[in-house]
Amino acid sequence: MINRSTTVEPQLRELAPHVLAVLVRRHDDFARCEDALQEALLAAAQQWPADGVPDHPRAWLITVASRRWIELLRNDTARARREEVAADLEQPSSDPFAQEPDDTLKLLVLCCHSSLTVPSQVALTLRAIGGLTTAEIARALLVPEATVAQRISRA
Repeated sequence: MINRSTTVEPQLRELAPHVLAVLVRRHDDFARCEDALQEALLAAAQQWPADGVPDHPRAWLITVASRRWIELLRNDTARARREEVAADLEQPSSDPFAQEPDDTLKLLVLCCHSSLTVPSQVALTLRAIGGLTTAEIARALLVPEATVAQRISRA
């Protein structure tokens, strides 16, 4: 019994560089052309032993590889589009009205309202904006903790 794959292999090895040259000349993307050629060679290695070698094996390989190149391009383009959509969904919009407003400035203005005493403004600002505890504020201002607590609660 003759192993047909061994009779096809030398022909594929001989045709591969020529087909790759045609693909690169047509499509100008070496990596994708090489991938498409590999898949066309695999298809030929599977089909030709069973169905016989086509009348024009080089043309057959070029056609199959070109179709596979187009399929690879479409897959890459679709994947890139999906990745862009996913990235857009993960990142907030650059439109300032589409985002939730940052109320930090508004809170700062309220903490420093003119109806509050300056020591109360400082204590309340450090607590609300800075996130410091009453004990930390008391140590920073060099006053008793009870005094700071009273200033914050009155403010």
